[in-house]
Amino acid sequence: MFFGLPLHPLVVHAAVVCLPLAALGTILMAFWPAAARRLWPAVLFVATVALIAVPLSVSSGETLADTVGENALIEAHEEQGEQVLPFAIVLWLAALGLSLATRFMGHGRHSPHEGTRPRWYVGAMIVLAILALVGGVGGTVAMVRAGHSGAETVWSK
Repeated sequence: MFFGLPLHPLVVHAAVVCLPLAALGTILMAFWPAAARRLWPAVLFVATVALIAVPLSVSSGETLADTVGENALIEAHEEQGEQVLPFAIVLWLAALGLSLATRFMGHGRHSPHEGTRPRWYVGAMIVLAILALVGGVGGTVAMVRAGHSGAETVWSK
C-alpha cells in the first residue's frame, strides 16, 4: 500500500508508459542512426526503468491478488502480465547493444570509426535491429493484452 492505495496500479503505469516509449526509441535507434546518436542515453534510461517496472508490476499484482482473492479474470490477467517480462528483457538488451554501438563504435554514417569497424559489426547491428523489433512490438502487444485484461478485471465487478 502507498498512501492507502494498492501499489500495483501505481507501478503498472510506469511500465505502461516506459515500455512502449522504450520500444519506439529502440526501434528508431536501430533504423535511424542519426536518432541513435542523439537519443541513446534517454532510450537506455527509459528501457531500464521499464525493465525494473515490469517485474515490480508482476510482484505487486501478485500481492494485490492475495489481498482481493483469486478468480478466473485475475488469473488470466496474471498470466498475461507475466508474458511481458521476456519481451522487456529482449528490448533492454537491444537498447543496451545499440547504445554501446552508438557510443563506442560510432553507429551510423559519417562516423569517425567508420573505416575501423570490425567485420562482425553489420551482423551485430542486424541482430540488434531484430531484437528491437521483437522486444518492442512483442512487449507492447503483451502489455496491451495484459492491460486490457486488467481493466476487464477491475471494471467487470
